[in-house]
Amino acid sequence: MLGVIVPIHEEEVMHDIFHGKSIHASLAQDESTDLQEGDRILFYDSGKTHSLRGEAVISEIDLAKAKDVLLDFGGKLCMGRGDFERYVASLPKGEESKLRVLHFKDPILYADPVKCNLAIPEGGTYMTAELFSRIAKGGV
Repeated sequence: MLGVIVPIHEEEVMHDIFHGKSIHASLAQDESTDLQEGDRILFYDSGKTHSLRGEAVISEIDLAKAKDVLLDFGGKLCMGRGDFERYVASLPKGEESKLRVLHFKDPILYADPVKCNLAIPEGGTYMTAELFSRIAKGGV
């Protein structure tokens, strides 16, 4: 496991990631995760370029109820308040849903985005060595 690819839908959010926002939250499938501190979070531009635009190092992983995430992490969350509230409203258990909260540091914006025509689900997809190899070879 190398990390996780997460979709970023708006250019403004992509900008914020590289200028101070340092938390990504998405629906947790269960209480466990294959991610570890030190893994990478890769940022996928799902809106315009359909490419990996950058990455950062995961520094901490939490599980929290959706209703607590905005209160506890709102200023660092790489999603606007309105977008986050709409996202939470779309979840099966709404505010009671458990979210995987990834704290990250040292974001790097790629000089040349990496084309990647994957359909990345809202909760992200794991970046495995096999997937990395396919992307690097242009096979995805």
